[in-house]
Amino acid sequence: MRLNRSDLNLLYSTRYSKEITDAYEWLLLDAIRGERRLFIRSDELDAAWSIFTPLLKELEAKKIAPELYLYGSRGFVGAHYLAANYNVRWGDLASDD
Repeated sequence: MRLNRSDLNLLYSTRYSKEITDAYEWLLLDAIRGERRLFIRSDELDAAWSIFTPLLKELEAKKIAPELYLYGSRGFVGAHYLAANYNVRWGDLASDD
């Protein structure tokens, strides 16, 4: 990691040569304005980790690897079987039947 000395200049368009996309501009502006609905609170983060940590430890202990799939595909094959268990077709949003 390298630190970069920078003057406090919140006009990103003048400070940085690369253009920041609108989405990042809005996110930064919302953060500066104190818009809290877009960000997770620390107690929510603690609750999320308390739920997922045991699951992650079990996956690691049982050496369960994620099922891989091709980029751009409709997802992994197991998703089709999981959806079929609940009488749902996986990933077929174009069909009306």
